Amino acid sequence: MSQIPDTRAVLGIRRRTVLQAGTAAAFLAALGPLRAQETQPPVVLITGTSSGFGRLMAEGFARKGFRVFATMREMEGRNAAAAEELRTLARQDNLPIEVLELDVLSDPSVAAAVEQAIARTGRIDNLVSNAGIVVPGPIELQPPQFFHANIETNAYGALRVIKAVIPHMRQAGRGTIIQISSALGRAIDPMLGGYCASKLMIEAACDALRYELASSKIEVSVVQPAGAYPTQLQGKARRYWEELLASIGPEQRPLLDTYAPHIEAMLAELEPDNSLDPKEVSDAVIRLAAMEFGTRPSRLTVGPYADGINPVNAAHEELQTEMMSHSPHASLFTLR
Repeated sequence: MSQIPDTRAVLGIRRRTVLQAGTAAAFLAALGPLRAQETQPPVVLITGTSSGFGRLMAEGFARKGFRVFATMREMEGRNAAAAEELRTLARQDNLPIEVLELDVLSDPSVAAAVEQAIARTGRIDNLVSNAGIVVPGPIELQPPQFFHANIETNAYGALRVIKAVIPHMRQAGRGTIIQISSALGRAIDPMLGGYCASKLMIEAACDALRYELASSKIEVSVVQPAGAYPTQLQGKARRYWEELLASIGPEQRPLLDTYAPHIEAMLAELEPDNSLDPKEVSDAVIRLAAMEFGTRPSRLTVGPYADGINPVNAAHEELQTEMMSHSPHASLFTLR
């Protein structure tokens, strides 16, 4: 559920689509080792499935034979239609999808959803932490609660769900956590400072978790969509911007004139790129989950700006590897 505005002219990044959807044969080859290890279908819990990448992943995982717990907030309220659409799809196509209420901002809600999934299947093999929002605007103009909203959902919310599933994965002796981030977890886009901060934060936390959970045989990977994929994220970002505008007091109103050209550029950049297919990201996540345990990369960048982000990821990985090579306790943080 992440996006990056079209900044090719500034970044000099050649636009191309990367990580195209693999053939069915290639997917089954990746899925084979996982199947051999399981006597029952693998279980995946996905957050933020009311629309966008999450909705596509819920269906895609189910069609590949995973048992899916598709979660969303307000499934009896504003997301009622989305929840019913998934239930109807599951009935009509006989897909193993169950829709659960889960609000990443609520400890009781997260605990209840995880408990329901465990009660029904006994385990959660894969978590795809996908729920996220964009609250845009100049940092100077943003009241603290609007800046924090990005971090509360995209970082603290994600960690709330991750921490809830870890004990069950540890008890099962294995698990995979996939965090949906953004190219803006590496590159900074002005007017999206809060969003960038939230993605930087969750990526750092996932890096630490990848080391800390290795001895429990739990893998952690980050997926970075690197393009303005057409989802509902952009429309919701505009709604948050309108709410922010309404909250600005008279003493800050003159700043709107100062930032007028910046705001105009921001709103233009929030337009989705309809030439991109969001299924490209969901398919990549499904392939990542199906990889043989111990072979998953720590990061996977998907989209037309991967050429610009991948070298940054490679430099980060090199630095981390070098740093860990000097640790006398490096063996504690190695997957085995």
